[in-house]
Amino acid sequence: MPATALEKEKIPVGGTVEKITSRVSGKAWKVQKTATVRTQQPKALRRSWEKRTQERQKLETVKALQKQLKDERQAEKDRKKEINNERRRIEEEKARQEALAAKMSKKRLERMRRKEKRKKAKVA
Repeated sequence: MPATALEKEKIPVGGTVEKITSRVSGKAWKVQKTATVRTQQPKALRRSWEKRTQERQKLETVKALQKQLKDERQAEKDRKKEINNERRRIEEEKARQEALAAKMSKKRLERMRRKEKRKKAKVA
């Protein structure tokens, strides 16, 4: 009967767990971390909450200033790029117009030459 009593009891494979935070695998070297107790730190490392918030505030203002400067530099780059693109577009349009004007005058010259050839052929 003792054998059947053991069979009815189900023993968990990984071991029993008292709390959710305790380790099932039995790794004793992986201890649960706890919050830092400031009184256990040396006096040189201790800082009050006000000092820490002031430091955080200073860091945030510095980061905000850096971001503002970076954004200004990027805006200046974008502005210069836009000016260059506009200038290039105007130059391309101007070159295209000149090419069309030159082409038009060539066509006119050709027509005039053909007309003159016809006139010469009639006279002769």
